[in-house]
Amino acid sequence: MIRARVAAVGLLLAAGCEPSPKQTGDPVDAGASPNAKILPAPLANEAPDPDPIDASIPPEAGVTLVSDDLGRLIVSESGQPSPLQPATPLPEDTLTSRELAGVTLEAAFRFRDVPPPVKTPEVAVEGLRAAQQLTGLTWTIDLAEAGRMRVEFTSHALPLPLGAELRARSDLYGEIALWPGTARYRVVPPGALRTLLGERRVDVTPLSAGSARPVGEGKRLGYDVRKVEINASLGALYVELGKVPEAGEGGPLLCRALLSILGVDPRSHECVAGEVPLFASYAWQGGGGIGFEATSAVRRADLASTDLLMPPPSAAYAASGLPSAQGSVFLTRDQLAAFRTAPLPLPRSVDPGAPAEGFIAVNQTDALSYLLVDGIPVVAVPPMSERYIVGPPRGLYVIQWRTFLGESIEPPQTVELPARLVRGGDDAGAPDGG
Repeated sequence: MIRARVAAVGLLLAAGCEPSPKQTGDPVDAGASPNAKILPAPLANEAPDPDPIDASIPPEAGVTLVSDDLGRLIVSESGQPSPLQPATPLPEDTLTSRELAGVTLEAAFRFRDVPPPVKTPEVAVEGLRAAQQLTGLTWTIDLAEAGRMRVEFTSHALPLPLGAELRARSDLYGEIALWPGTARYRVVPPGALRTLLGERRVDVTPLSAGSARPVGEGKRLGYDVRKVEINASLGALYVELGKVPEAGEGGPLLCRALLSILGVDPRSHECVAGEVPLFASYAWQGGGGIGFEATSAVRRADLASTDLLMPPPSAAYAASGLPSAQGSVFLTRDQLAAFRTAPLPLPRSVDPGAPAEGFIAVNQTDALSYLLVDGIPVVAVPPMSERYIVGPPRGLYVIQWRTFLGESIEPPQTVELPARLVRGGDDAGAPDGG
């Protein structure tokens, strides 16, 4: 009976994680470094002219001259999207009120190399299953044929809180992040989605053209897909692009967003109308990665244009900050208590820093760090911070520290709780579970 329960737990957790793919191809632009700039890198395949553009030169036919908030000119071809500027509010959206055709995706990010729980009879399969459903890293994505995208954060365990949104439109490169209830919005310029998700900051990753090569064709969710591998300075992205005509100009918006996480110019030729990324797998240059998968795709003829406005008329511009994650503790005390059917009769910890119950998660690194307990994301601890978590009964657990995008994935450890669990610093790797 115990063996059957342990096997069930293994199957449960395997369903929510992604295996590690072998990175293929040689990434290009190996000298680029993430988060090196506050303003967007030039959106161009060629190196920018080292001399500033002479404002006295008259615009040529088919070219628009636009200045950024520092007075520098941005040159783009007529009819091409303009990059969002990080410190500039958006004008009122002029999209008319009507129903739009498109597609709605249910999708999820998949953590890689997630360890299973310990093999003890106290492991509660139902409690872990319920926690996994609450903390699945899920998005609901509306893609309108007219060139609009709305991403709703539908998980308790994402870097932005439940109900937050991303919105994008085909005439602009970049996105906006919306507070739950659309009370405020923050501009997310091209290249900043990586730090938004990985670090809860809006810092721009320098963009490169990357290099793409086809790696086959296939089927996913009933759609024909073309499989592409894209290499850039930060790593490689394997993506399956489904032929979904109903998505129209909305499809490239999701493609651009996924490429932005890789640090690739949103003008990539791989993002075309009528195609939607249905599966993606990132493999970072330094190791690790994360997956993305659409689990359903529903054709729509009733997308409300009022839900796709960018920005919504009710949203006030925010020059800084992001929606609060409310302490970044993803499960309640009762939900964590349900991880075990009963406590183990372990002796009280000799570590003077251990609490009387639960655990203290201490992050002594400069990166937002997730702590997984028995394969379940329980808390995201900001840099140089700590969180006190109550609920898990006294017993043995498997823990693992990682970043959200998987650039850093630490080996799992079996620990006794209560404990003080430390990532980084002099205490890391101590017998108390850190």
